[in-house]
Amino acid sequence: MTEEFFDQFEEAAIELAQEGILWFQRAIEQKGLVLTEELRRDFNYRLIRTTHQLVIEYDFRQYGRFKDMARLRYGTHMPPVEAMMEYVERHDLNVFAYVEGYPGKQVPTVKNATARIAWAIAMGRRRVPSVARGYRGTWYNSTKMDIFNHAKKRVRAMASGFVIANLKKQLEAGNN
Repeated sequence: MTEEFFDQFEEAAIELAQEGILWFQRAIEQKGLVLTEELRRDFNYRLIRTTHQLVIEYDFRQYGRFKDMARLRYGTHMPPVEAMMEYVERHDLNVFAYVEGYPGKQVPTVKNATARIAWAIAMGRRRVPSVARGYRGTWYNSTKMDIFNHAKKRVRAMASGFVIANLKKQLEAGNN
């Protein structure tokens, strides 16, 4: 009987998993975070079926979880210079008032200036290890619970329908 239920529910579980990925992606965008095409493609799910369980597992890069952090601590390790370089490259170099090692606004090459600015930002983060961020709310935990609650409702509805149908079969078989 359990096997029969899982057979019927497997298709619905796949649908739930696909909906969950869309919910996660929408939540990232609604929180004003950047949902890159790479991150969008990186969301995956797995359906794991055992004798007594049907489990949906989600996988994605931890980018979004890091965005949930209220404090960034760099006291014992170096901040990611590559991430700082990406930040600098997204902005115009004129936004930065000073490039370490060059007098005034003189910059010999854009690449060197970008690297120097990124390094200066990283070192600044290392010297002042905690960067407090205002609470923006999280996208991951609340979305995960929304998906979980939605899935529970669907499972309950399917399970009750399955139980009623099987009870009816057993009662009819017992009356014969």
